Amino acid sequence: MFLNPFSPSFDLQAAFRHLSFAARFTPQYGDSFLERLRLDMIDRWLIPLAAPFIDSMYGSFLSKDRMLQSDAHCLVAEYTKEAADAMKAQLKDPASIMKDVLDTSELELFCSSADPNYGHLWFQCRESPIDTAREVIDRAKSMLASDIVKYSWVYVAAMVRRAGLLAMLQHQSEKIIASSKGNSSPTAANGLPSPDSRDWDIVVDAYLREAPLLDEMLSGAKGVGLVKSSTPTSKSLVNSQMFVTGFVDSNNSWEKLSMAEKQRILFGSDSLLN
Repeated sequence: MFLNPFSPSFDLQAAFRHLSFAARFTPQYGDSFLERLRLDMIDRWLIPLAAPFIDSMYGSFLSKDRMLQSDAHCLVAEYTKEAADAMKAQLKDPASIMKDVLDTSELELFCSSADPNYGHLWFQCRESPIDTAREVIDRAKSMLASDIVKYSWVYVAAMVRRAGLLAMLQHQSEKIIASSKGNSSPTAANGLPSPDSRDWDIVVDAYLREAPLLDEMLSGAKGVGLVKSSTPTSKSLVNSQMFVTGFVDSNNSWEKLSMAEKQRILFGSDSLLN
């Protein structure tokens, strides 16, 4: 949920906390390690690419006088789409995205000690029931890296959206004017809780859910982000369902798989159901 860029709750730090918890208490579930590998790739390769857009957006936001919340949403949408378009241009040169070599030695050691044996992603990377954890992770590296690069523009756009909305939230009292229809935001009264309090995460989550969704911001339409929708438009080439797990292309082609192929992915090649 926190690694899905189309989720309003997209949050890399929260994803790290939950994956660490899952790997500690259910180490036999291999997908926790592979999703952590996806997170590490996003952290190492994509955060540095998103940073310039976020800095530019933040500077533009601070330079403006007080504005309507709808205008602030449009500003965030503008930079979100700009980041997506710029990243699409970089896809012609994957090396410009995968600049650093990803060191997975610590994750491989942890995974080998845990000896996981099942998982939706795990079975897709395991060619034989006797494959070691290191062999599975090694295959996952290339599969995940391909998806991360191909859909880097979606992840970077999601980072810019989140950063922009958090900037709005943090400067709510001094920069944002509630719309004429009223503001149902939990920050409208009594100010904001401390970022160190438990209430802060609740306020942030509610604020992100009330804001325009990523697919709305990427549409580029006039007044983008001001018309809410719970599902992507039919013309969208990417959508939330594609990012429910780390293997985006696999999720996208799920309906095209045969029953035997789906069974192998869900239960493994050594399943008694085969």
